[in-house]
Amino acid sequence: MKRAFPDPTALPHDSILDVLKEPRPRAEAPMAGRPQTFVGRVGAAQNDGLQARIDELEKERSHGMLLLKLDPTTIGRTAFANRHDRSLSTDDDEFKRLKASIRANGQDTPVRVRPSPAGSPTAYELVEGHRRHAAILELAKETEGGFQILARLDAKAADSKDLVLKMYRENAERADLSAFETGRMFQSWLDAKLFPNQVALSKASGASEQAVSRCLTIASLPEVIVHAFGDPRVVSQRWAEKLASLLKHHSDKVTKAAREIAKRKPRPEPEAVLQLLSDAVGPTPRKHGSETREESFKVKGKIVWTFAHRRGFVAAKFPKSIDPEIEAEVAVEVRKAVDKVITRRLGQKK
Repeated sequence: MKRAFPDPTALPHDSILDVLKEPRPRAEAPMAGRPQTFVGRVGAAQNDGLQARIDELEKERSHGMLLLKLDPTTIGRTAFANRHDRSLSTDDDEFKRLKASIRANGQDTPVRVRPSPAGSPTAYELVEGHRRHAAILELAKETEGGFQILARLDAKAADSKDLVLKMYRENAERADLSAFETGRMFQSWLDAKLFPNQVALSKASGASEQAVSRCLTIASLPEVIVHAFGDPRVVSQRWAEKLASLLKHHSDKVTKAAREIAKRKPRPEPEAVLQLLSDAVGPTPRKHGSETREESFKVKGKIVWTFAHRRGFVAAKFPKSIDPEIEAEVAVEVRKAVDKVITRRLGQKK
């Protein structure tokens, strides 16, 4: 009776190597080291071919080139996962679009995984592709018969430092992570002692020391401040020093203002939230004529523009929500006003 062997190409992951390594029966016992009959020679050739395929797969796996089709539940998130939960839920518009695209067109780009350490609840850990993995996890629950995920097994990511840098580069190349998510990711690296300090982290990642510091500042904002913005991903990196200064010198006032802002419906635009937090501490005293003094103006309770002035600098700043046509009209009028004052005071146009 012939022995039935599974089709290796249909197996989903590392068990392909186990099946291939099972000894294949030869049609006849070899004579003088090699089978003499035609059937025996066919059997030997089959075994030789399988051994070559085993060697090929082993080489692919060791070089991180092996593509697998997996049950998405066999893949877990690492302790260094860099996506905020909002980015992995149907509350996020980009996530909804990604999920709909995969449902309609399939998965175009594999995720990257590494073998999990011994004792882990899942066979693999995710290196990159957190949104794709989260979307396919949901699709697997909603699809009869499940929904497999295409994954690239990256054996070289076994080292945690290599893992986190690959995760960072994958997102940095697309400018895909927010300052908050980036800062939280950097903090997890420091907590795990993958890098001794911010300087070493900066050199390894290629991010400037200033950018690393700003992102870490935003990631460490108190929950009450994060709640005022609603979604921490909207907090701009350039606001880090301002927020840190407000909290350092006026913590009570800023915290109180943040709680009031969080109650507003609809929630103000992110730039308006920052301005409201600044307004809560009162005007900033001018030092040596070098600091910028700002004053905000409201229409129907909303900040629509901010006047900024310091020595050698006068500006009108607008939130992103302002109509571009209004901004363009203001620019024309400001130019006329400046030209009029300069002409009157100096007697010639400048």
